[in-house]
Amino acid sequence: MNRCQDTRLNSSSDTRGRECIVTSAIIALYTFRRENLFGKILQFKPAATKEVRHEKMLSLLAVLATVSLMSPSYAATGPIFTAAEQIESSFIAKEPYPLPSQEIPGLTIDTAYDIKAEFVKMREQRGEDVMGYKAGFTSADAQKKFGVPEPAWGTLFKSMFRWPGTLYQKDFGQMFIETEIGFRFGNDIIEPVKDSETLKAAVAIVFPAIELPDIHYANLKMVKGTDIIAANVLVRKVLVGKACPVGVHDLDTVTVRLFHNGTEVTCGVVKNALGSQWEALKWTVNDVIERGGMIGNGDVIITGAISKLLPAKPGRYVADYGEFGTIEFVYR
Repeated sequence: MNRCQDTRLNSSSDTRGRECIVTSAIIALYTFRRENLFGKILQFKPAATKEVRHEKMLSLLAVLATVSLMSPSYAATGPIFTAAEQIESSFIAKEPYPLPSQEIPGLTIDTAYDIKAEFVKMREQRGEDVMGYKAGFTSADAQKKFGVPEPAWGTLFKSMFRWPGTLYQKDFGQMFIETEIGFRFGNDIIEPVKDSETLKAAVAIVFPAIELPDIHYANLKMVKGTDIIAANVLVRKVLVGKACPVGVHDLDTVTVRLFHNGTEVTCGVVKNALGSQWEALKWTVNDVIERGGMIGNGDVIITGAISKLLPAKPGRYVADYGEFGTIEFVYR
């Protein structure tokens, strides 16, 4: 079950989907005879007058219309579903992602999350399990570059997590590297969190993490923040380092250095994500909840880039988090 996805649809596709189902129900009803199986199931009996038959037909139509409007099946139509389908196709084939902002005029952040929600449903239907969330656009520069007023988040599936080792170019369209911090929760959170102490009480362990987003577009200059949100913030894989309990390290003082074949290529301080790891975590938790979700016991959240986002090159990488640990991997 998808616990944390906003399933709202835009009004135009919503209305068209509902009208199609109601119209189909009307056609089907008038095609059936009273004595057929459909009528027997609903316990139709011969009516004495046309007026009674008409009244029963209207009652049945009202019931079916109500059921159809409540059913999620009507979502499988319109531009939102089409965009999600295209994104999933690109995700599977590791081909350039589409740009929903080019197909849906005035694409809003809320509608972008609607597309992402449909994408998540599709992945769940293929057997994926939701295991957490990933924050993005956690710096003012990233928000300005992609035209969004706040951070964003994507959904992490269990299959995305792996221990460091050897990674291969064939498994990505265009792999990038982000050093991050991961948090695994030991308690459920179902209401917005007001302070860091509440968060710390809910977190079981923290760990170094490297997100490997797949930033694969035909023309990166045309990409908007809403395109990235719709594509699940482009997350592909997450490397996990050695975990420790909360409080062992002051996370906001940790400095991370990333080395490629022995040469330092970027560095950053952990508080680069929204000024504090706990603020970045709080924002992510609260936005997930405000969009209709929850944080479950065992869920993981990674809180956004610490150092500069870099395209991956073949070779050996070491992310040095100081006393917090290291993550090493090879890219071929």
